[in-house]
Amino acid sequence: MVDQSAPASILPHKGGYNAQVLSSENKIASSLVREGWDGFQTKEMKLKMRTGANNTSKRVAFTLAEVLITLGIIGVVAAMTLPTLINNAQNKQLEVAFKKSYSALSQIAQRVALEDYGGQIPDDALGESLGYYAKYLNGKRCTGTAENGCPANADGDNYCNFMYKTYKDFSGKVSAPCIGNDYVVNVVSGSTFYFDYAAVGEDIYEKQFVVIDVNGWQKRPNRSGYDLFLFSIGRDGKITAGGADTSFYPKSGYCNSSTTFSRNGYGCTINAINEKDYFKKLPH
Repeated sequence: MVDQSAPASILPHKGGYNAQVLSSENKIASSLVREGWDGFQTKEMKLKMRTGANNTSKRVAFTLAEVLITLGIIGVVAAMTLPTLINNAQNKQLEVAFKKSYSALSQIAQRVALEDYGGQIPDDALGESLGYYAKYLNGKRCTGTAENGCPANADGDNYCNFMYKTYKDFSGKVSAPCIGNDYVVNVVSGSTFYFDYAAVGEDIYEKQFVVIDVNGWQKRPNRSGYDLFLFSIGRDGKITAGGADTSFYPKSGYCNSSTTFSRNGYGCTINAINEKDYFKKLPH
């Protein structure tokens, strides 16, 4: 029998002291278990994160075989595209040089005829007038020595040998002809002008010829229709492009990459002037 006189606080009922003690102990135990589990869980999670990071690093890294395969693909693509890019860049340079030389010749030919000969160059002054071109072109006449960037031993009987060895026709397979041996001018800007004038009885439409190497004799391709272009100059200072209807070298017969003869390419000048994509389409 329970003593009913005992204080209520120590009676063994549901909410008494013993229950409170057990409840506190259970809370402490639960807390310890939870903290221990949390701590364990945190360490495990960190381990998994590290492991995952390592796995990620392994996945991102390339093997030697993969690197070699990638480099091989890059090399193949470069081998396929670089020649085209290089040719396009070179052809663009030739186009710019051609336009510059063509513009200079057009202005200077008019100047020589008008300022130095009153509008018409006499037949007996065709050779003499070439000296004015050198003056107005801001260039130096080449006389067979290596001075001023000129080719050595390229005068007199040696001139034709120099032309044969240096220049090719439009096809690139045979030597260009010997023309322009009357007056050679090396221009400061980098081009080379080869002047020739027709003796009495030789000329039909024109009196003077000039073949221009737009990037100079020392730079390739040294090929008619590529960097070597022919013009003729009338006594009134008007120039005619090779390949024009009134030219000695019509384009129908003198601008064909599939034929091989020395003057092939002299008729390409008119195409270089009129065709927007002429230089871009040059065969290689």
